[in-house]
Formats: sequence, C-alpha cells, structure tokens
Amino acid sequence: MARRALYLMVERLQEQEQDAARDMAEAQQQLSEFEAQLAHLEDYRRSYLEQALAKGVDGFYADSFHQYQLFIQKLEQASVQQGKSIEQVKKNVLLKRKQWLDVQAKRKAMELLIDKQVKQKQNKQAREEQKLLDEYALYAHLRGQAS
Repeated sequence: MARRALYLMVERLQEQEQDAARDMAEAQQQLSEFEAQLAHLEDYRRSYLEQALAKGVDGFYADSFHQYQLFIQKLEQASVQQGKSIEQVKKNVLLKRKQWLDVQAKRKAMELLIDKQVKQKQNKQAREEQKLLDEYALYAHLRGQAS
C-alpha cells in the first residue's frame, strides 16, 4: 500500500476514534444523568415515606393511607424501571468503550505499519549510501595504487 494511502487511512481512523470517544463520553454522561435521577427518586420516596410515617403517628384515615401506599408503590416502580434503564445504559457505555478501543487499536496498528515502512526505507537508503561510500573508497584506493 502506498504510504500516502496509509496516511489517509490513519487520518480517517483518527476521525473515527474521535467520534467513538465522543459517543462514549455521551453514553457516560447519560449514565450519570440516569443515576442522578434514580438517586433523586429514592430520596423523594424516602422523604415521602418519612412524611407518611409522621402522619401515621397522628392517625391516618383509611383512604389517606391507601393513597400514600399507592403513591409509594408508584415511586418504587419508577425506581425499578430507572434501575433497568441504568443497566441498559451501562451496557451501551461498555459497547461504546469497546468500539472506541477497537478503532484506537486499528489506528495504532496502521501507525506502526507506517513507522515500519519508513524505517525500512531509511535502512535501505542507508545501505545504498554505505555501498556507494564503500565503492568510492575502493576506487579511490585503487586509483591511489595506480599512480
């Protein structure tokens, strides 16, 4: 593969790597937001329960108690659903991280290939230069003996 094509490929892989890193960061941000929402739900549920218990000391009407109970169940269901959503987002974060690492590995492999080709070319040039210097030295030595 021509070196120019390899450089273009590396540029493309760098762009893909940046896109993958951005996607991963967005997924991590979403996870943080979902976890914060769950914490808020749990805090609200806890506060509401404490409020219900405080009212319970003073006495509850059956209808009020039933309403509190239903609302607490809804908060628990919302917490469970939020927990499931968090698990999905965690899977997405892991997927995005894997995609980012895969693209990064491809880019690094391509850069190593370019470096290897550059070194091979430099070594070849160095050998050719050394060969020319050796030939020049040999001719100079032979001319010196001929005179």
